[in-house]
Amino acid sequence: MRNDEFLGKVALITGAGAGIGRAIARQWAGRGGTAIATDIDAEAVEKVRQEIEAEGGSAFGMTIDVHDLGQIRTGIAEAVELAGGIDALFNVAGTNLAKNVEETEDEEWHRILDVNLTSVYRCSKYALPELKKRRGAIVNISSIAGLIGEGRCAAYSASKGGVVLLTRNMAMDFAGDGVRVNAICPAGARTPRTEGYMRSVPGLEQEMLKLRPIGRFAEPEEIARPALFLASDDASYITGSILVVDGGLTAGFRVPVLDKLK
Repeated sequence: MRNDEFLGKVALITGAGAGIGRAIARQWAGRGGTAIATDIDAEAVEKVRQEIEAEGGSAFGMTIDVHDLGQIRTGIAEAVELAGGIDALFNVAGTNLAKNVEETEDEEWHRILDVNLTSVYRCSKYALPELKKRRGAIVNISSIAGLIGEGRCAAYSASKGGVVLLTRNMAMDFAGDGVRVNAICPAGARTPRTEGYMRSVPGLEQEMLKLRPIGRFAEPEEIARPALFLASDDASYITGSILVVDGGLTAGFRVPVLDKLK
């Protein structure tokens, strides 16, 4: 990994106020690029900008609510004006809801799909003219819940599954323009949102750890590094790929009693 790998290149990151988005913004800037960190939380994104600049990196902070089409369009236009263009788009913003279909209200369903899936379509749509100019890349953060079922996460799984297929469709549609589109499917990193969720449900953390052969949760930086790889020149022949980064969770299942056989 070179410290100047992204020198002269600009990345726009949604959901950059914390967790995976924050890690992507900091690592992009740490390798010489300019990070445009966006989030609905103005205070959080300003803190990320200050962190990057304190480390000698280049960054802009911008408040964007991915629910709002107008804010997306205006924000991308402002990003281009501030930084001169966009080389990479990281669609990270997301949210969850622990409910099955019967429990889910109509407005909840639409909210989850709007943040997790529709924002990917919208941000990509309005960034693509700039990405085409620079033969750039889009990296979408999906989830293993978009590949396999997850109990009581109906809207979340539907939205993340949509991200997987949207990624593949965009990869086909824009390969001829020199724009690569890939996705990462994590199994839950140790972010403020996931930690808060685990604290609210006694015993959940240990149950989730048992599912991972590696035996621990990913740190946000461990998801950010493969995401940056997919946006780098080292991945110049990779498009339409779904990279699973899950500590082995989806590798298969094990029967604990068999581990005791001699």
